[in-house]
Amino acid sequence: MRTARGTTLVEAIVAIGILAGTVVALAGLSSVAMRHAAIARERSMATIMAFQKMEALCRDVSSIAASPANAWSVDTPGYLEYLDARGNVTGGGPGGAYVRRWSVAPLPSDASLLAIQVDVAPCRPMPGATQCGDVVSHARLATVRSRVAW
Repeated sequence: MRTARGTTLVEAIVAIGILAGTVVALAGLSSVAMRHAAIARERSMATIMAFQKMEALCRDVSSIAASPANAWSVDTPGYLEYLDARGNVTGGGPGGAYVRRWSVAPLPSDASLLAIQVDVAPCRPMPGATQCGDVVSHARLATVRSRVAW
């Protein structure tokens, strides 16, 4: 008797189908991973930019004035900067890669204490957004500083 060697056509087709399904699934995972890596990079840059502004504001805490009440939520001149992808302030308007807003307000319980908040968001508005920075991913920092030197 002879023994048959090799694979049948049906086995080859099943193996190719399993391989094709695996490749398609891995391609989908790859695109999701790339999208999440881009979002993480964007959030990291926004956090660095927020930290830089927070440091600058805290350095000059004795000379900064309180911001208008709505500086945190709307574009308020003097409390708003547009930044390029590297974090440099751009001279123009909302054509930058990021928008940085901040507010400075005395605490109701003690006027010598200032609440400082910085928000940095990518200039990639979501559908229905009304202004640059109306996105889901923000970097927000807040601190309280004393105007009085210790």
